[in-house]
Amino acid sequence: MNAPLPALPSLPALQALTVAELAERIGGGGAAAAAAAARELAAATLRALYLDGAPTIDAMRSLGAARRARLAEVVSFPRLERIAAEPSADGSTRFAFRLHDGALIESVLLPHHAGSQRYTVCVSSQAGCAQACRFCATGKLGLARSLAAWEIVDQVAQVTAHAGVRASDLVFMGMGEPLANEAAVYQAAAVMTQSHGLQIGARRITISTAGVVPAIDRFVAAARPYRLVFSLGSAVAEKRLRLMPIQESFGFDALLESIAAYARLRRGKHVTLEYVAIRDFTMGDDDVAALADLAARARFRFLLNVIPFNPVGDEFAAPTMAEVRAWTAKLRPLGFPVKLRFSGGRDRNAGCGQLGTALLADPQRRSATRRGR
Repeated sequence: MNAPLPALPSLPALQALTVAELAERIGGGGAAAAAAAARELAAATLRALYLDGAPTIDAMRSLGAARRARLAEVVSFPRLERIAAEPSADGSTRFAFRLHDGALIESVLLPHHAGSQRYTVCVSSQAGCAQACRFCATGKLGLARSLAAWEIVDQVAQVTAHAGVRASDLVFMGMGEPLANEAAVYQAAAVMTQSHGLQIGARRITISTAGVVPAIDRFVAAARPYRLVFSLGSAVAEKRLRLMPIQESFGFDALLESIAAYARLRRGKHVTLEYVAIRDFTMGDDDVAALADLAARARFRFLLNVIPFNPVGDEFAAPTMAEVRAWTAKLRPLGFPVKLRFSGGRDRNAGCGQLGTALLADPQRRSATRRGR
């Protein structure tokens, strides 16, 4: 018989609050001195959490007993349970976390290059995913649930604390579709840009989407400061539909219109389109022709970020790097920049499209993730 799942505290989670929101929770009356004291305590608390890596409120010894007691009255400090931290030969590390309801998620710490002191954290926004992209292991899991803002932030806090590094960049490219969990993703991003916290610049936060058109339009209307990148999959409509069922809901032309609106928000800068290079499927001459047509008719400039397919199941075959280079050489004369993406952590199933592979291979873990539904 399974043990009962732990209940979350009713108080707001500390990791979901900005300095201003935490200061408001601390309160202390309307006097200017009290408000200043509340804000100072809020700032000191976030420094203790994110810069000092305090694992609990009681461990924030620099605050003093009375102020720690006040914090415990107004906020909770739940933590994800880290169940794996697996280093890769290329310097990346795959992390796995168990949520309070038993669902499992994964995150990745990625050095910018060998020996680099700059790191990117790739975070999950959902446990599982409903988009069912055929090139992605997470899509084969189905959706358990969306994450709360604090669960997103705590991934970064724990990953960086464990590694003893600071994240300079953050990418929402882990498990889940970020724009299917907008409120939590934007709140988490706001928290992580705080100067007293993780200190990640808004322009260093990248959100990858499969193409949730209404959410892209809301992003543009709100003029969000973060960066969007768009999963193209393939430029051939029939192939994209096979790879990405989301196209049944939001057609290719509608997606291009939304991307054009985003490009205007970015004042004409290049927009990144993510392209999956799959042997004998998306690397033919017809794919080159489709990309040439896209470049001619798109009302925005784009950079094509080519991602060599990492094996997920046996439906598609992974290309060699030589095959990818030979194919992308055909794209160079078409007038748009092309960049090959290095997929860190492949030997730990942490590369692009691989998150969730460990759960697929372990029926017990897979059922634990599904129980989050």
